Amino acid sequence: MTEFIWGKAEVTYPDWVGTAQLDQRLTGPRLEQLVNLDPDEWMIIGIDIGGGESGHELRVIAISTDLFSEGDSDVLPRIAAANGGSIPATEFLIHDVDPYAILRAYTHVFEMRLRLQATEGMDIKVVGVGDVPAQ
Repeated sequence: MTEFIWGKAEVTYPDWVGTAQLDQRLTGPRLEQLVNLDPDEWMIIGIDIGGGESGHELRVIAISTDLFSEGDSDVLPRIAAANGGSIPATEFLIHDVDPYAILRAYTHVFEMRLRLQATEGMDIKVVGVGDVPAQ
């Protein structure tokens, strides 16, 4: 296994670039439970949905709860500081799930905005709205 820094999304030819934010649902099951990771053993700190024309897959980035200390409120900064500035984590490929079903089950509010790469750094002013098909 080759170690790597888990960073921003990257594709070979980034025609579109953007951001995403998620407000997790507090009234439903934890993400660890939705993907069948034991929440007493793992804490998910990253979600990765990717793929291509043949389908998309879900991967999660998780840290072992063995790294936690009793009553540790700043656990992530402490773990990073103890490991040269990075958080040691495990990437899990989650099999036999629809990544978007997991996303819907875990999400209170989700927003993803992609823009044509050529527009990066420019404001886009929306000056009209419409419906397709027209309503």
